[in-house]
Order: sequence, then C-alpha cells, then structure tokens
Amino acid sequence: MAAIVVTELSLTAVKKALFRKKSNVRSAHLTEALAAALGRRTYASLRSELPDYRNDPPIEFLDHELFDQRLQELGYRADPKFRFEHLNDIDLIPTLDPNGLEIEYKGDRAKAWRNLIVCATNAALTLKLFTLHPNDNRWPNAGQEGYLFDFTLPTNLPARAYVNDIGFSELNINVAVNPKGDWVKASNAGFHAGDALAIGWLERERGAWIQTATNLLNCRRTLLKSLASMTVKPYGYGDRGRVLM
Repeated sequence: MAAIVVTELSLTAVKKALFRKKSNVRSAHLTEALAAALGRRTYASLRSELPDYRNDPPIEFLDHELFDQRLQELGYRADPKFRFEHLNDIDLIPTLDPNGLEIEYKGDRAKAWRNLIVCATNAALTLKLFTLHPNDNRWPNAGQEGYLFDFTLPTNLPARAYVNDIGFSELNINVAVNPKGDWVKASNAGFHAGDALAIGWLERERGAWIQTATNLLNCRRTLLKSLASMTVKPYGYGDRGRVLM
C-alpha cells in the first residue's frame, strides 16, 4: 500500500487520476470509494476534516482493497489488480521496501518485536514528535538530542520509548515495557530497561517503513505471548523492510 498527504490538492490529483483510469465508474462513486480507501464512511465526512488539516495534514494509507470493496457495494465488478501505485501524476509515499518483499513475521518473538515498534511509532506520530516526511523531527531540541515519551500498549501495560535521529532521515526507536528509569535510551540495556526491550529503525528518505530487526528483542517469557498477539496497524507507514547498514 502507498500513503498520501491528506490535502485538498492531493485528493484532487487522485480523483483526476482515477477518472482517467476508471472511466466507466460514475464520478460520485469514485469519490465515495476514495473516501473508503482512506477509512472514511463518506466523501463528505472526509472533506469536512480538511480544514483541520490545513496547517499540518496527516499521512494516511490509500487502501486499494477498501476502495475496490466500496465499488463492489456500489454495483461494480471486482478489480483485484487495481493499485493506487499504478496511477500516474499523483504524489504517493512508498510504504513497501522493494528489497524487503520476502520479510515475514513468523513466531512470537518476531511478532512481539514488530508490535512494539509499531506501537511506539504510532504513539510518537500521535504526539507529533515527528512526521513521515524526511527530516521532519519536532520533539524539543531535536537537532541536538533524542526524546523520551510514555504511552500505554493495547494490553494496558505501560511503555516508554526513546527516539533519536541517526542521519539520512532515519530514526532509531527503542521501546521498553514496564520501563525502569531511562535505561530505554541504551540499545544494549536488556532487562535493565524493563520486562521487554525492542530496538528498531524507521526509514523516511526512500519511503516510510520500519527496518525489520526481529533479533533485537529482549522479552520475559511471561509477556511474550500477549505482546505477540496484540493487534496494531501502522499509521501510514510500512511495517517491514531490510536493515540498512
């Protein structure tokens, strides 16, 4: 899936590209399907949000499956080959590392690592500590040092994360569960940081995705299953990619 900056200008560009691609579909139906692709019930509700986004628009997934599903509900045939990435003249943010297509999260350790990094990244985006744009860091003193922040996991366990810029628009994100002090800052802290510690990186230069490093997890056995079974979706970025050294 690709992501897009949700603005009036970008939506207009997508609509024009859709009209050219799907000339057999009514204009009103295309806009309703576009709203569904962005997780809204109607295009009117999507447009009503745009004034709030004027100064700081979010980056969100364009979900081709939700788009096609909505068109089917409106009476059109399924088009399983459709992808927003195939449209011309629209400015999309890649969320899939072409060199990481073979990556899968198998086993509880891999799933737990993925879930913790996604939860921490989502929390940071919600707090507007950074965005998915290259070099757009917003935490205090972002030019000189990293930043600690607290959030709660879907399992209601407390977590503490540390984000810092390591160059080339790439962010290091560490997250500890049941945290102890500021040990989460240290990538080699292990269980000093808490009952679980995951280390990851977020790519923002070539696209927006997590660099997958499932071996960088310390986790108490009693927590592993619950962390692996959490359901969490990334906020506009991909959840797998190769590690850049």
